[in-house]
This record gives sequence, C-alpha cells and structure tokens, in this order.
Amino acid sequence: MFPGKTQTLTVSEMNSSGYMLTDEHEWKAFLPKVFIKEDRLIGDQMEVFVYQDDGKLKATTEIPLAEVGEFAVMTCVESLPSGAFMDWGIIKDLFIPYKQQKSKIVEGKRYMVYIYIDEATGLITGTTKFKRNPQYSSLPFTEGEEVDLLVMGESELGWNVVVNKKYIGLIYASDVYKKLYPLSQEKGYIKSLREDGKIDISLQPHGYDQIDVFQKMILDKLEENYGLLHLSDSSSPEEIKMQLEMSKKNFKKAIGGLYRNKVIEILEDRIRLL
Repeated sequence: MFPGKTQTLTVSEMNSSGYMLTDEHEWKAFLPKVFIKEDRLIGDQMEVFVYQDDGKLKATTEIPLAEVGEFAVMTCVESLPSGAFMDWGIIKDLFIPYKQQKSKIVEGKRYMVYIYIDEATGLITGTTKFKRNPQYSSLPFTEGEEVDLLVMGESELGWNVVVNKKYIGLIYASDVYKKLYPLSQEKGYIKSLREDGKIDISLQPHGYDQIDVFQKMILDKLEENYGLLHLSDSSSPEEIKMQLEMSKKNFKKAIGGLYRNKVIEILEDRIRLL
C-alpha cells in the first residue's frame, strides 16, 4: 500500500463505522462510512486515496489537490511554531514542519507545496523548499506537447513553472509574451527537452504548423476592434506583446499568411480586414 497515493483496494471487512480495505500484500486502510456513497460487498474493489491519521492508514474517496511526488497550491489553515497545516482538499490537513518552510507560512495565505514521504518519520509531509530546476534522467514528454503549468515565480532567466504537477520547467524571459502571476495556472508547450535533463517551456505553440493559432488570435482581435488593428511589420515587439501576447516573429508569420489568403490588408501602420 502506498500512503499519499490513489489506488484500487479490495473490501475485506465491513462494520457500522465503515469498510476495511486491503491491498494485494494484505496491508489495510479504513474507509469511514461518511465517504461511502453506495453499499459494497466483500471482495468489491474501490478506488480511494490513502492517507495517514494518528499512525494509522485511512482511505477517502475525496480527491486531494496533489499526491506524494506532486506540487499543488494550498492555503494555510493553521500556523504554529512547530509548523503549518495546509488545506489538502481532503478531510486531513497536510503538515509542513517549520524546517521545511522557505519562509514563515502565514495562516490564510496560499503557497506552492511539494508533497513527499519524510525518510526519518515515514510520514506524508509538505515542503515549500524546492530544488532549483532539478535535472531529470527521463521525461514523459515530447517537444510541442501541451502541458498544464503552475507558475512558481520569477528567476534570473525567466519564470520557473511546475509542469503537470510533477516537474519543474523554465520559461525564458524572451518567451514570456503575457503577464504572469505566481501561483497562477497556465497552459504551456514543451519547447525543448535538454541534454542536461532540464525542461524549457513555451507559452505558445511554435512552428509553421501552429501558425493558424496565431492567425485566429489576430482575427479575433480584429473582430473586437471593428476590423482594424494598429499593428504592422514596423510595430515594436513590445507593442505586439502588449496587444496580442505573442512575439513579433509569430505575428509576422501570421499576418503574412492572412495577407496571402486575401483575408487582411497590410498598411504602413496597421492591418485591416478585407
């Protein structure tokens, strides 16, 4: 049985308080009656999340914000000298010891939290101290793949982000074409998987095969502005970034395609729908 993970267990005992669930190795976790939506029989299987409570394994059908080995944004519900308790999305709060806090955690505030099993205690534990851009030996991604991002914060090179709740990646400052906020959620794309095991992320799909995405963004903005947009080949990258949240390179590719298809007219200081 894996504490801090969602897994499929078998109903092995039943009483008025709930079910005892067992895995293939005969490890047991108790599922309180409050989480039982429908009656089950001995031998039935259930998908549950297993957590620890007072030294015992318990199960819940609630879905946690993150599992062991994952990141999530959590709100502090209580801060004590010994540590902080975070809303984990389940009945049991997640504990972050004081020594695992990058800075003092304040009740009511939101933080990026990583969940792991503490080697000394064997307990599911949280931390706000992260390794900076760790190197991964193998990654389940392909270049160009769309991914979910959690924005960690700004660095010297750009913005560090959590990719699909498990990996730390980097958006270089030159690839940031919109306002980013710490702890926000974004969609991103795998830009490159480097030989040193690090992950570069883009906020936009790239390449000519994705140019229709940028063309649609431009057409949507033209529709909003009654068919006229005060941007052209001579516009600065900053102007394009501010109005369209894309690079000048992608802007020029997109309007070039729209022009060739006779969708827009490119003037000296603006573009116009035909």
